[in-house]
Amino acid sequence: MRTSIHRSSSQPVACFTRAFVALLALLALLGALGCGAPAAPPAAGGKPGVTGATALRVLADTMEGRALLDNDSRLAGSAGAGPLQLLGVDVAVEGDRVGGFIEVPQAECVLVIARASPTVGDLDLAAYDDDGSTFSTDEAPDPKATILVCPPHPRRLYVVARVTAGSGVVAVGVQSVEARAAEAVAQAVGARGRPGEGSGIASSWPGLEGKLRAHRAGIGGRWDDVRWLALPVGSIAPARVSFVVDAGRCLDVLVVPSDEVGTLEVVAEDAGGRIVARARELGQDRGFVLCAGERAEVSLALRARGAGGLCAVMAGRSEVGTEGEIEGTFPIARVTETRALTVVRGVHDRAMEGRGFGAPRASTGTAKLGSRSSVAVELPAGCARIDVLAGKPLGEFLAELWNEQGELLVAERAGAAATLYGCGAGGQGRIDVESLARPGPFGVVVRKDPAAPQVLVKHPTAAARLMSRLIAGEGGSAGGGAGEGVRGAAGSAAGAQVVTLEEARLATVPLTVPVRSCSEVIVALDRQGAGLDLRLVEGGGTGDAKGGTGEGREAREARVARGRYVVSDRRCAGNAPMQGAVELRLGAGKGEALVLVRKVEGP
Repeated sequence: MRTSIHRSSSQPVACFTRAFVALLALLALLGALGCGAPAAPPAAGGKPGVTGATALRVLADTMEGRALLDNDSRLAGSAGAGPLQLLGVDVAVEGDRVGGFIEVPQAECVLVIARASPTVGDLDLAAYDDDGSTFSTDEAPDPKATILVCPPHPRRLYVVARVTAGSGVVAVGVQSVEARAAEAVAQAVGARGRPGEGSGIASSWPGLEGKLRAHRAGIGGRWDDVRWLALPVGSIAPARVSFVVDAGRCLDVLVVPSDEVGTLEVVAEDAGGRIVARARELGQDRGFVLCAGERAEVSLALRARGAGGLCAVMAGRSEVGTEGEIEGTFPIARVTETRALTVVRGVHDRAMEGRGFGAPRASTGTAKLGSRSSVAVELPAGCARIDVLAGKPLGEFLAELWNEQGELLVAERAGAAATLYGCGAGGQGRIDVESLARPGPFGVVVRKDPAAPQVLVKHPTAAARLMSRLIAGEGGSAGGGAGEGVRGAAGSAAGAQVVTLEEARLATVPLTVPVRSCSEVIVALDRQGAGLDLRLVEGGGTGDAKGGTGEGREAREARVARGRYVVSDRRCAGNAPMQGAVELRLGAGKGEALVLVRKVEGP
């Protein structure tokens, strides 16, 4: 008997089902052990993983702006600038601003670079003082904006870049720059805002440079441009721009309005908001000169009396001690803060100790408006230094020195102190003091100078003018503000030579500047004549010290310095000595002048 075994027809399906369930259980077990871990969370820094973020999060990321600045920053660094510090970066559209506050050491410059992505067509850059007044700008039609701010400047500035065309990423960075490297850094990156550089408005405003040259020629002196900028003005609120006036320097400001601007009012205010000067009307333009005995910050306020528009503001500063070279017919405003006369006298006496002068002889008086106060003084034979010191609340004043023959030796306008020099045979003299602002007390201190060069004794008026210029250029008049840094004696002018000048006749004096040094030439007129014209030419001249003409040599182009009674300029030599000449012209009359050539520091 054959035995047959029968299986159900559903048996193969059941076996497959059991195998599939076992496989699923195995996969679940492997998942529990980590072989099938969920997707990783977003990477550190907020960047999502491959499979995306699992939840919405606010990120603390910032945009990377250094790439926009690195190229120019490296150029600046190779010229002497410090490391780059990122001030701000953001996406900006037309009208948006990017920037922040910076603090700048008093003796250093700061380079500010603003750069944008290619989609930004024009970028402006500005630095503002704490009161919101404009300090420096770059408004050229260019997507690259750069300014270099050099002393004198406020301690703190607000720097901001503004998109004027297009949109994109804007980055602003700053780099510290030592003053000696400023010119090289500025040229390396094309910075504006440094002395001698405009804000880009000259190219779009024809005639500005011609106006400035004519203005400077009219007031005389030597000026280095500080800033050029354009300011929108209206009739509701004044537009403001701030300046710093260093001790012993003057600030010249010329404001040129556009054609649509109506009558323009321009005033200068000190740190306390007191008006210290009102601009002089020069046709439609406005201008004034501010001088300071101590470092002072002033704010310029411009307001239109009618239709508004745009104003070009051009400012320049003088060399230290050259106030006396400014044309006497142009009014000068002085920013001063006087103190009690006893305090000023004490500071002055301490500053004069150990300088070799004779014992002081002091007198006092009171200066009033509209009248002169006279103080008799005994002038010793030789040379004497006379300091006129203002006490609070005396403001600007005029001091004059007269000899016993009734001849005016020298006159000086001052804010806090005036230093006069009397050289000659000696005798009775007189000091006249007149207040030009506020009445108040003053002191007169006479000291005999240990030196009495004959060239000064024989030309007392020229000597007084020359010595006033020397003292002012070496630290200011005694008591002028703090009365510190008083230097200078008649012996420092012993090398002066006498030159005869005549209208419409050229006089020249040979000039040699040693290797890697600088020489300054100071010219002071004696009694006769007015209107000095000075050029320091390299390569030769066409006359001699007597005013005659000689064999000419080719001379290079040289700038002209002008002054009514006193004028000065300087030249420097590189690795080879500079051979040249001092060229002098006289605007009116005939007379003699003292010409002093001395070695000075710096360019």
